[in-house]
Amino acid sequence: MEHCADLEDSTRRKYRNALNQLETFCVARRVDTVAELTTEDLDAFRAGRQLSAITSLKELQTLRQFFGFCFDRRWIGENIAKRIKGPRNIKPNDVEPYTAGEVSKILAACDTFGRGGYERARARTMILLLRFTALRIGDVAMLARDRVTWDADGERWRIFLRTEKTGAPVFLPIPDVLRQALEATPHPRGAESNPKYYFWNGTTSPRAIKGIAERTLAAVFKESKVERPHAHRFRHTLATELLGRGATFEDIADILGNSPAIVRKHYAKWSPARQNRIDSLMASIGVGTTWAQTKKPAVSH
Repeated sequence: MEHCADLEDSTRRKYRNALNQLETFCVARRVDTVAELTTEDLDAFRAGRQLSAITSLKELQTLRQFFGFCFDRRWIGENIAKRIKGPRNIKPNDVEPYTAGEVSKILAACDTFGRGGYERARARTMILLLRFTALRIGDVAMLARDRVTWDADGERWRIFLRTEKTGAPVFLPIPDVLRQALEATPHPRGAESNPKYYFWNGTTSPRAIKGIAERTLAAVFKESKVERPHAHRFRHTLATELLGRGATFEDIADILGNSPAIVRKHYAKWSPARQNRIDSLMASIGVGTTWAQTKKPAVSH
């Protein structure tokens, strides 16, 4: 897995799990090298996995990447995984945004869960980061302080989200309530006097701090009594809210780090405000013109 050293831990674990399962299958079938594997072998392997349609498709993508890697190094004559067709007509998971009331309940839970101010202040900042930046929980847990900066024009605070493939940085303005929460966040226990990160002390493993953040959120969600809570729903909430306020699919894609097609697929149906804008725009067509005026139908006697 040396060639995967620059990938996220979660991505490496996904690859490792699929390939470990494939190795177990090969040992049982006495297949010693990847060159001996056939498409029929992979069909049998996948049939025995008993995965959901979405998980099965994702694992197939991993297998295609693996055998593509082997083919590029001429260990095999072809990428046999490309011959396998994935499941079709997969219904995407519903992406339900939070209501304003649910967000209020979750924020209120930050002030009552746990045993003290340290945990509660950290939790509140995490929730506000999820709410206003759409960052994933792993990125929140390892957020560096130098990613939050005062704008060069001296008008607002911004948070650095990512660098696009084109090399262009993506920044997002943050509201005062989030800035104040970040400033009030206690330094991580075990960190230096001038820590580099908001929640991570820089010494525990990245996987450990992500686990701590996930457990913190789980405790807050439980305290809030909001149904079906999940950190990812904050991404859906911000996306649908911005769509309703006039943002384009391209705008949302820049913020989330997705493609416009993915944004359209997952979020358009959850934005009634966006549909209302479309209705208003269509209703305005022809207003003030004689040909668009409604005429009463003639009554025949």
